[in-house]
Amino acid sequence: MLNPVDRHARLGALHRRWNAGGAGLPDAALHGLLADAAAWDGWPLVDAVGTCLADREELDTAETLHLIDARRALGRGEAALALARALRHTYPFAPDHAGLEAELRSWLGWRQRFPLPGSHDELTLEPLAHHHARGFAWQYHDPAIAQLCCLPKFIDGLEWHHWLAGMLGERRRLLYAVLHRDWGLIGCVSLVLHRDAGFFYYWLGPDFQGRGFGPRAGACLLAMAERTCGLRSCYAKAFDVNLRSRRGLDKMGFADLGMRGTGEDCNQVFYRRGPPQTRRRTADQLHWLLESMDASVRAAAPASSRDDAPEPAR
Repeated sequence: MLNPVDRHARLGALHRRWNAGGAGLPDAALHGLLADAAAWDGWPLVDAVGTCLADREELDTAETLHLIDARRALGRGEAALALARALRHTYPFAPDHAGLEAELRSWLGWRQRFPLPGSHDELTLEPLAHHHARGFAWQYHDPAIAQLCCLPKFIDGLEWHHWLAGMLGERRRLLYAVLHRDWGLIGCVSLVLHRDAGFFYYWLGPDFQGRGFGPRAGACLLAMAERTCGLRSCYAKAFDVNLRSRRGLDKMGFADLGMRGTGEDCNQVFYRRGPPQTRRRTADQLHWLLESMDASVRAAAPASSRDDAPEPAR
């Protein structure tokens, strides 16, 4: 059984083998490398090795399917569709191949509903979809992620698919997988919009935390929302002990509001990013936003008693 704890090291070894030999590796080594990378859902490496073998016309059917999976997982939808179309033409009487082509067309149509934030250095944001299930699970295995991000503890894949369907059913929610150029899916960023205000969340897998990927991915999403969705004020929260997440919010331009959650949620701290406004306006906007989201946490009154006091200076 493949252990998520081992994945990063195992994929690292496969990357080193590819970087050392590349297209000059013997055919048997390339086929083995592709199979090993596919077993660990190392889609960037599957794409690189698979493309090399495709150029030589040495891909078998199973390897072609792996390459299609890789390109879809990485957001290269048209390339995945072209490969699926070629596979159907080669095997016209295989119903699974026709179904795969239809499935990819349906996904590409669905994907057009979402604005695409583009890339930031080695990161790309891609709408989180059901085919990202395994990539999500690899990074989500650390129980601290669910605990610190107030997310579900998924019992199995079916529960995750139900959760994702609910998330995607919320028209105001933008939910993206964070894709790394070499490692594929490494986490998620999310934004819930209501008029010109939003609430931002993010998380990263344990092997990618503390390396600046979260702030870069978050900045990419927020810039897109400001540019295309009219976002002006954005809020976020973190547990007071989650210093890494709080530092990430600070890097993205969020300011600590000096406001905490009420009751049992008093260990959660609220942040805001946006044009300056009075504390009263901020408190009212945050309360209204949390109510519109039907959030489980509510914000306590700000520490300052002056409603017209400015927000904390950065």
